[in-house]
Amino acid sequence: MAADGILIITGSMIGDVILSTGAIAEIVRRHAGAPVTVVCSPGTAILFRHIPGGAEVIPLAKKKRGGHWLDLWRRLRGRRFARIYDFRNSVASRFLNGPRVTPKRAEGETVHKVLEASSILGEGAALSPVLWLSDAETAGLPDAVKSAKRLLVLGPGATRAGKTWPVERFGDLAARLTERGGALAGAVVVPTGGPMDREAAAVIGKALPAARFVDMTGADLLTTAAVMARADLFVGNDSGMMHLAAASGAPTLGLFGPTNERLYGPWGGRAAAVRAPGVEVVFGKTSKTVSRTETQMGALTVDEVSAAAKRLVTGGRP
Repeated sequence: MAADGILIITGSMIGDVILSTGAIAEIVRRHAGAPVTVVCSPGTAILFRHIPGGAEVIPLAKKKRGGHWLDLWRRLRGRRFARIYDFRNSVASRFLNGPRVTPKRAEGETVHKVLEASSILGEGAALSPVLWLSDAETAGLPDAVKSAKRLLVLGPGATRAGKTWPVERFGDLAARLTERGGALAGAVVVPTGGPMDREAAAVIGKALPAARFVDMTGADLLTTAAVMARADLFVGNDSGMMHLAAASGAPTLGLFGPTNERLYGPWGGRAAAVRAPGVEVVFGKTSKTVSRTETQMGALTVDEVSAAAKRLVTGGRP
């Protein structure tokens, strides 16, 4: 049986997938010309639309009792791969045909997830996240975004309530940063996220002039990334939006409380994190310490976030 290119099995969450894209780009480069098959969640499939050389993308919808892994095995069992790169260390890949590699899990150590993902190639170097965009994403942006002289992008959502900074404070922050004399005076403010974040965006919009507010919650990930690539600053919770912003090259300020910025902080030379004081950080695989119902970020003030944002925008200058 001839080898059928390479197989890449990614994580399921947007942030985890983005943090592994640097390693994925290097894998594709090292196997230049080989057919690439990418297994991912339906919500992240769009991130691979423009991957160099193209790829067969298999969106894997989760099923009860691991039925999605059985579906994958049935689909791929008749193929042999030159190499299987499994970022999830899944059960399915153990029964597929081809040599298999996984990232090195650093038990008991605080190792950023970019470094962990990069270890799948057996090297210690960090492979920074990348995004694959086309001109179409930029062309489709709202005119108010394309014509903005300054752009402040916000990410008020997160997978759990415990990780969300009170949304009214996002509005206060945006008003403060964009007012006359502010670090981003006159900037257009753009909330981003999924459809579930539209209510939060509406709250933020009440604090700002309508002419300087564009709600882009619900936009697809590539369009959102194109907005972020134009941003003078992104401020958001520990979320996929935060990692998307950092990967786009935007100056990115991540807001943390019950999760650990040493593991999941925004990655890059133009990124920083600020955390809520007095919040215990114990972040396991199931995020059991992160509340589903109420914020754990209340101790983080607008003054603290505004000061951190100004430092990021000005490069530390007063």
